[in-house]
Amino acid sequence: MRVNVLYGSEPISIDIPDSRFMGIFGVEEHLGIDEDMVIENSLNNPIGKRLEDYDVKSVLISVNDHTRLTPTPKLLDHVLKRVSAEHLKIIVATGSHRAPTEEEYRNMILGHHYDRLRGLTVSHDCRNDSFVDLGVTSRGTPILVNREVFQHDLMITISSVEPHYFAGYSGGRKMFAPGLCMYDTIERNHRLALMPEAALGKLKGNPVHEDLEEIAKAVARRVNIFSLNVAINGEGKIWAARAGDPFESFYSIVKDVEAYYLVELPREAGITIAVAPRNMGVDLYQAQKAVEAAKLVTRIGGVIILVAPCWDGIGPRNFYDLLASGDREEVIRRVWTNYKLGYHKAAKLLDAIEKFNIYAVTNLSEDVLIKIGIKPFKSLRKALDEALSNVEGGVAVLPEASICIPRVAAS
Repeated sequence: MRVNVLYGSEPISIDIPDSRFMGIFGVEEHLGIDEDMVIENSLNNPIGKRLEDYDVKSVLISVNDHTRLTPTPKLLDHVLKRVSAEHLKIIVATGSHRAPTEEEYRNMILGHHYDRLRGLTVSHDCRNDSFVDLGVTSRGTPILVNREVFQHDLMITISSVEPHYFAGYSGGRKMFAPGLCMYDTIERNHRLALMPEAALGKLKGNPVHEDLEEIAKAVARRVNIFSLNVAINGEGKIWAARAGDPFESFYSIVKDVEAYYLVELPREAGITIAVAPRNMGVDLYQAQKAVEAAKLVTRIGGVIILVAPCWDGIGPRNFYDLLASGDREEVIRRVWTNYKLGYHKAAKLLDAIEKFNIYAVTNLSEDVLIKIGIKPFKSLRKALDEALSNVEGGVAVLPEASICIPRVAAS
């Protein structure tokens, strides 16, 4: 069976023996949807006050960075025509990520608005910006939010909502934290990802999500907020949108997203090809999310083949340096006794490396992967051939592993 997947944005093909092929388990695309109509309907019928009914002089619009597929330029088309404030500013909610490059501003974040809006756009810097202290959450996370948020009469958040491997879902309240918070806030919140309840597609009882929501509510008590949350497919095409109240619009769209991204396998796979397509495979830090999804449907002792170019290299290095620094016991000790941002990823990746054979088709150097227990390959063909010779069981393909919620069907 010939299967096509994406290596970054480049299509590649692989032949899988029919006797071993389980299937391609991707999200079922919503086709023929008028994106502009979906957006307009959400803005015309928001949960709460309409955007154009806000009588304000200064507006801050918070948008996603280059690591998300959010079609921000299209969303800005609809939002900007409803904003008549004298002063407008755009802030990129990078969280702890690096600032976007000019190419990313031009091609992904601002698009055709680049010439008009680039001079009005800043990137959040979690280490060097000025922050407002709003206290602490019930779990002890300091609420330190970018001061820029409080310099405007209205804040508009624009985000896409997808499954997230420890926050349950992205978007919504994540535009405040980690999006616009100080490093200390992000680090303390992410430590909660070590808890087993912090899981893909889970909100109720998820300590990371509940902590994030407390932070967002603390901001909402100080600032008028209007949110536009959208659901997108693997190509960034919008198929649903909810607008208005930052919390109700988020929960409303999560119901649709949950149904859309759930993919069901008939049984566990012996080999899972986990693809981190497009910018979801920008670096190893982001691409790890594909492995996290594959863990849910792969037999213990089986093979997970990560397909991600990682053209930006490792990404934030804390998790990698920890994994490369010592044996399992030392890594676990440091994760729990001296937590630093990124260590949650080390813990989750270590769990995968111990339970499965992890292969990776990337542009990373072989040494980088070997040091942390991942076997490197330069082609998917070679990775699959070795997997087929080493383990039994079917081969399942997750073409959007970074964003789907895979489950094994109940027997």
